[in-house]
Amino acid sequence: MSTNSSYHHGNLREALLEAGAKLIEEKGIADVSLRAVAKAAGVSHTAPYRHFSDKNAMLCGIAETGFRLLGQRLGQAVDSHPGHPGLQLTAAGVAYVELAIEYPRLHNLMFGGVLAHESVDDSLEEASNQSFQGLVDIISRGQQTGLFRAGDTHELALTAWSVVHGFAMLASTGSLEHRAASREAKLALAHRVADNLLKGLATR
Repeated sequence: MSTNSSYHHGNLREALLEAGAKLIEEKGIADVSLRAVAKAAGVSHTAPYRHFSDKNAMLCGIAETGFRLLGQRLGQAVDSHPGHPGLQLTAAGVAYVELAIEYPRLHNLMFGGVLAHESVDDSLEEASNQSFQGLVDIISRGQQTGLFRAGDTHELALTAWSVVHGFAMLASTGSLEHRAASREAKLALAHRVADNLLKGLATR
């Protein structure tokens, strides 16, 4: 469905967010404006103001779609290994890195401190919390089965996130080109990093 037809069917907000996310990857956050997004979506330059008061509000909406996409990817990783929290954690870690490689500027919008804390609305915060909760649930299942060591589940999840997020930042900003130049090499290395994380969380 084209953007214009999406607009006429009442999906203007979704069409604008899709166009905005694409522009961010093409041009960077600084060069994206409501007017540019409207043009890319094929609607009038005033149309975005029906849903977004300013650029920052639109960026919050785009970041929210990023977190919901991340949640979907993590959910798929979990579903691909039912009953195996260790494999789920590894797959989720690789999925996280893959998203950062695929959409580096969106990833930066989500986690790079671009959005002022006071501008984050409830919907964006909920999407962010839900994606983290998926990781918490994996850790919890691993603890229940005795695979992961006992301890504060949220702290262990935060530890896992910190490791994977750090690698994702390296992979998405070109810092690993000397060690893993291709996408495939980066994901293979991400898998090994996730395996090492798994060993660190294992019951001793």
